[in-house]
Amino acid sequence: MCRCSENCPELPTLFRRVAFASSDGSFIDYHFGRATTFFIYDVGFTAPDGQPVPSALIEKRRCYRIPGQGGVEQSVAHHREELERIAELLKDCDAIFVVRIGPAPADFLIDRGFRVFQMEARIDRVLEEIMKENSTR
Repeated sequence: MCRCSENCPELPTLFRRVAFASSDGSFIDYHFGRATTFFIYDVGFTAPDGQPVPSALIEKRRCYRIPGQGGVEQSVAHHREELERIAELLKDCDAIFVVRIGPAPADFLIDRGFRVFQMEARIDRVLEEIMKENSTR
């Protein structure tokens, strides 16, 4: 799991679909346990004829949170059933990008085959970097 900034040397390669925890679709700005929306993108690539195929927003997925005891909302990242529900929600994604994630939820997702990245960055810049890396493979 990467815990770097947007200039991360470990950005994923050969990823086809990724999820960004974002409130507005422009910036990665949610902690995993507080995320209520994930923006799902198919990552762009260079076609065999050399033409770039841009990244495309597939959909915005809502992640509904369960209120905690006494009406206080608790972090979904600490509830196993919630983790399983989120893993199911994002099951078609290769990687998940969040501002922060705790070790237990990160391990849970990594054990299920996701790559998990922590960063505060513009989504379009991350997609550009992933596309560049994908093109060199």
